[in-house]
Amino acid sequence: MIEWDEKYSLGIPIIDEDHKRLIGIINKAILSKEHNDDIEELMEVLSEMKKYVQTHFAREELYMVKFNYVEYQYHKEQHLDFVTKISAYENGIINADYHIASEILNYLSKWLINHVLETDKKYVDCFKKNGIMKETVNQEETEQGEGEERRSKLDRRSGIDPRKDH
Repeated sequence: MIEWDEKYSLGIPIIDEDHKRLIGIINKAILSKEHNDDIEELMEVLSEMKKYVQTHFAREELYMVKFNYVEYQYHKEQHLDFVTKISAYENGIINADYHIASEILNYLSKWLINHVLETDKKYVDCFKKNGIMKETVNQEETEQGEGEERRSKLDRRSGIDPRKDH
């Protein structure tokens, strides 16, 4: 399990909330693997991850363009590589390659931590200089689907509520 630590904080609330949500999704995948090795649950979590990273990546990239961030293209390529890798893992599971579950969890955990601590930290000064601190998290925007989000059984089991601070 990954626990939120202030070392992961960029000091940009809207981005930090996204990162907390991503950690929560990874933790659901870890719990799924630990508790019952249920491939369907892992597929659901990967699908949720893919949907949510697209929202998060779009947010980051929008600010990068808006603020003329010099490493925008490199950062965008890292995002694309991540989505491509998640799709490949989904295809592996669909094709009955179940042993990759541990590899998936290892990849997700390492990629997110490395990406936040190294790649994302590079844009902090640029974003803050351009006034991103005025931006706030719109809870409806971070919820998936319309209306009140129904928490999955893995959310409940892990104690993760994406609407609360972790």
